[in-house]
Amino acid sequence: MSSVKNISVLLAAAVLAFGGCKEDIIEPVRTPVVDVTNNTLEPNADGSGTVRAYVGTHVTAVGFNLDNVGRVQVADIDAAIVEQNISSIVFEIPDLPEESFPQQDDPYSVSLRMYDSDGETVVFNYEYYVTIPVTDAIFEDFTPSEGTVGDVLTITGRNLDQITSVTFNGVEVRSDQFVRDDSAESDGSSIQVPVPAIAAEGASTPVTITAQWGGGEVLNITSAEKTFTLLTPVFDQYTQSGTAILGDEITFTGVNLDLVNGFSWGEYSLLIMEPEEGEAEPDGTSVTVKIPTSIEQMDPVVQTAALTALYGSPAQTLTVVSEFRLDTTPQGAAAPEFSSVAPTDENYDKIYLDREVTVKGMNMASVEAFIIDGIEVPVSETPNDIEAKFVVPSTISGTALREGLTLEAKYDGGNLTEGFATVDVYPFYFQKGLRLGVGAGSKTSEIGNSNAFLMFNDRKTISVDEFVESNVDPFFLSGKNTVTAAANKVSGTREEYYSVAPYTILTASSSGKLAFQNPTNSSSQIKNFRYNGEALPSTYGTPMVYFRVVKDNAELKASAVDGTLSDIVYDKNCGSSAPAFGTVEGDTWVKGSVIAVSYVKYDQATAGKPDDLADVNRCGYIVIREITAGDAATGSAVEDRTGYVEFDLYWSNVINE
Repeated sequence: MSSVKNISVLLAAAVLAFGGCKEDIIEPVRTPVVDVTNNTLEPNADGSGTVRAYVGTHVTAVGFNLDNVGRVQVADIDAAIVEQNISSIVFEIPDLPEESFPQQDDPYSVSLRMYDSDGETVVFNYEYYVTIPVTDAIFEDFTPSEGTVGDVLTITGRNLDQITSVTFNGVEVRSDQFVRDDSAESDGSSIQVPVPAIAAEGASTPVTITAQWGGGEVLNITSAEKTFTLLTPVFDQYTQSGTAILGDEITFTGVNLDLVNGFSWGEYSLLIMEPEEGEAEPDGTSVTVKIPTSIEQMDPVVQTAALTALYGSPAQTLTVVSEFRLDTTPQGAAAPEFSSVAPTDENYDKIYLDREVTVKGMNMASVEAFIIDGIEVPVSETPNDIEAKFVVPSTISGTALREGLTLEAKYDGGNLTEGFATVDVYPFYFQKGLRLGVGAGSKTSEIGNSNAFLMFNDRKTISVDEFVESNVDPFFLSGKNTVTAAANKVSGTREEYYSVAPYTILTASSSGKLAFQNPTNSSSQIKNFRYNGEALPSTYGTPMVYFRVVKDNAELKASAVDGTLSDIVYDKNCGSSAPAFGTVEGDTWVKGSVIAVSYVKYDQATAGKPDDLADVNRCGYIVIREITAGDAATGSAVEDRTGYVEFDLYWSNVINE
């Protein structure tokens, strides 16, 4: 028994000893470790902005024991842990305080820390980058720094399409009153706001400008560093001496008087005199007005009414003289005196056929007509004392600049001036900024309807609808085409041929060739266009038109491009039926090319292309300004066949019948 007992004691001791060893076992250390050799994080945002992370972005880190991470902070703000296991952890970039991280383009450098399971021991410390993108309306600058009522203030910044109103000294301009360019889609980088009517404080009024945007915040547009000043005309006191008569000129002095754009005596408009050629431009310290002789006689003849000045848009009224006396007795029409003549449309600086011109001078109100180069033309609108307008007659002959043509004025019941003026006239037509679209071809049936046909004589492009509904080319539209029997050959009568005005089209083949087309060149070209969804007939067009890219006359090309062309005749024969777009200029045309055009007269059209100028009925040039229907890199039409070719057109009168 004693031996058994001893064994039992030993066993018990062994058990106790074993149990004591178990309590002393050390658990292995499981500290989280991010594997910095494996790109560290995904996304691994950097300071360049090439890779970005935003508020809400889920960031993944890989490593060891990451299930033991107890806390993640970004910029000292706790980040939510989305997923984690022993080898990876995913956390979300938290909201960052706006006062410390305002919206900007560049990413912010922030601290990224991971903590052990105790939430206090840092096990990973890393420089990370977070982007707070610009989504609010942000103001950067405005121009100009001064202006008057109606002037347009351009405000630049970011997301300004969110601006709902702009306020000038408490006067609100709503977003629906902003100036908009309907042809361009706004990217929110700028808005154009007209200056409203503001209570003026003399000639210069400081203005506080703010903007309200959709987020409810107010942006300060002006500041101590950037101010805006409202300019207002201010007149010196004027005392009338005696009674004015019709035709009198009166000069007023003051400040900002160059802003005045109108004068009235009662219900009658007065004329603001402009400086004569060679005189100094107005400096705003004075303005001269003329009382028109066209004011009807009143009873009694001497009348008193307020003399007011207008400025800005909408017009603001200032009273210059509260009671201005005027004798309305007719003074008789004096002979017109010439000062200058220029195209009414400021886009043109030379006088071309069929364009309106404005003749300025004195005593112009009684002008009834003008006589230029022996051709009488009526005034195009009622003249006033300082200007009259007329349209240059298309019957002025020639192909080259006509210098010193005599200009006379008929006035006051048929009186004729003597030695009134001489003018230089370019006896051909010039039209800027025409656009021609592409035929739909086999690519799509949805385009090729607007700006589809260039009508040379009218210097305009028309739609397929107008081409068909106006019956521009009845022989083509008949589907039989009795005028053109074969490619580049014309049959039919002279009357039939000349009854169809010359035109051209721009087509793109299935292979991508983009080209102007001679209507008689092919029976398969005009059918590329559609009317009411159906292709036009597969027949030849009537007019015979040939082309040639001007590449061998640098002087002529340069003058056509810069608007100084003085002679419309080209000394080379046009022989191309379909000059194509290309990558370099040669037989192909590119942006900046000048293409000579010849409309063949009937006798030659029955035989073929022109041999010399005697075979040409009319001629001109197409100056290529812009190409959106073609790819300059490939010289081909754009794949979807959209776009246009923009060009200027010079065109002659009839040269040969």
